[in-house]
Amino acid sequence: MIKQEQGLDWSVYAKSYDLLLSYNPFYQKLQEDILKTCRGWNIAGDDLIVDLGAGTGNYSLPLAKFYPEAQVLHIEPNEGMNMRTREKMKERGIENVSILPCYASDVKISENSVQGCTCIHALYTFKDPEHIIRQIYRWLKPGGQAVLVDAGRKVKVLEWQIAIGWHLLTTYGWKKSLEIMRSGKEVSKQNAYIRKKQQSGEYWLHSHEEFVDIIRKTGFEILEAKTSFRGISDFVVVRK
Repeated sequence: MIKQEQGLDWSVYAKSYDLLLSYNPFYQKLQEDILKTCRGWNIAGDDLIVDLGAGTGNYSLPLAKFYPEAQVLHIEPNEGMNMRTREKMKERGIENVSILPCYASDVKISENSVQGCTCIHALYTFKDPEHIIRQIYRWLKPGGQAVLVDAGRKVKVLEWQIAIGWHLLTTYGWKKSLEIMRSGKEVSKQNAYIRKKQQSGEYWLHSHEEFVDIIRKTGFEILEAKTSFRGISDFVVVRK
């Protein structure tokens, strides 16, 4: 089993993550944009798709549904996240996903073998994110596409709590809102943890322009580039 990072109970966090995100309008919009892009990929029956830093399967599982004849690799080191992914696979009857419980730097995938790749809110946590971007480029076949979304700016925990809390309050009322926020307390804890890591320099911070420039210099053709997730994240669609 992969050793878990200290400070968080990933099994508890994984369940809370999915619960709160089901009520988070900013994440829902981001997910909608990502999946809309992925639906436009040219995927043949035997193609390989990679979701790197795949969490609880919020992208690997929809991709498997979109392209049931393709093989999807769900790459995620945290066992709590992978346990939750397996539960969702069983609930949804998904069989064309293979879970690889390893870190991005340890993945062995042949060059020019991947037709589509997603890496959503994971690059900033890696020790050498630029190396991983180059790795994704090597994996992709010529013409293959990737969606790279990364949180490059500091998380303003209080602002997020207020924004989500107001949305919940105006949508569900006080009682339901308090119930949801209590259930999602591990997500707030994680956001505070991320901010601490960002402030210490352990997590990668970058401007939108810096992120796009690094991707372009890797050799990718950039099809779309914008900020998202209330300005914290960068959303870049690329083709090899």
